[in-house]
Amino acid sequence: MGNAIQRTGPVGSAHAMKALNNLVSAGGFLIGIEALLIGARFGLDPALMVDVLNASTGMNNSTQKKFRQFVLSRRFDSGFGLDLMVKDLGIALGVADATATPAPFASLCRALWAGAQVHLGPGQDHTAMAKLSELMAGTILADAADGADEA
Repeated sequence: MGNAIQRTGPVGSAHAMKALNNLVSAGGFLIGIEALLIGARFGLDPALMVDVLNASTGMNNSTQKKFRQFVLSRRFDSGFGLDLMVKDLGIALGVADATATPAPFASLCRALWAGAQVHLGPGQDHTAMAKLSELMAGTILADAADGADEA
């Protein structure tokens, strides 16, 4: 899966690191989708927004490898399940609890992803999370560039 081995510490630390990595990924995905929805409702083309984000400080894994490929295309099939993301977010919050680290954004992030899991049902790809954000905004990103902004 990767091309480099990073030693993270004692047994269990790599498991925690994987969950914390997915926490960062989940947060970046959510805020990016929200930005696209805000921009679409403002009149910006979501595909153009992805290009600008990728040339700016807003660039992240989701803007580079998920938005155009799996959300704007409406494929929602990146190969990583929504249920696995929710599981990893729970593990990350468990690490926060075990270390007595306040994590209010992580808690909100997990709650939103878990809500998507309930709303969308089993077997969904994690990129389908965008559908819940679209539902809340009343805007479908793929249609936003065409002027249709009702979900």
